[in-house]
Amino acid sequence: MQNTKYPIVLLILCFFSSMALGYTYDASLSVGNLCEYIGKIQTDENGATNSCEFNPYLSASMEVPLTNQFFVSPEAGFSFPKKGRDENISKMSLFLLANTKYKWNFFYLIGGAGFYFTRISAGGGTEELNNGNSTSAFPLPEGAVYSRNFILNAGLGFDFAKNVSADLHTYIFNLLKSEDRAFSILVNGTYHFGEL
Repeated sequence: MQNTKYPIVLLILCFFSSMALGYTYDASLSVGNLCEYIGKIQTDENGATNSCEFNPYLSASMEVPLTNQFFVSPEAGFSFPKKGRDENISKMSLFLLANTKYKWNFFYLIGGAGFYFTRISAGGGTEELNNGNSTSAFPLPEGAVYSRNFILNAGLGFDFAKNVSADLHTYIFNLLKSEDRAFSILVNGTYHFGEL
């Protein structure tokens, strides 16, 4: 993971610059749950790992038709800031994706790639944590720190009505490094505003 200081600026510039081109076909707003890094985060001293937790997120996207069935769909979103297992740290996620959609009837396939930012903030100092057979002092960030990952996105969607749909996304982190590979799952409901 690399540090970067201004991911929100990147999100805003990339997402809204496509609106200036005048190609917007369908603008939409999604609300859902983001299950991060399933099975990769240790949750207790016995080695248990995380499963899906409540982590709401909000995203906005557009669909630009290339053919009657194939669409380009840029998306930007964020999870709401929350305290994690450690009360001293606040965490949120931001993502910017370049998705494509292939539609037939009411179903569609989603594929794409993008950037996933994790924002962690704390008041600084150190915290004593278990480090195997002993404890060690680990530093807490002073202020906000960002990390950035390149991710792949694969998913399925279903249109319930003209302006309501639901999606299931899988974000794939570190595809080529088997020991570091991780998956996040997103489930959402989407409201489509129609042509703009």
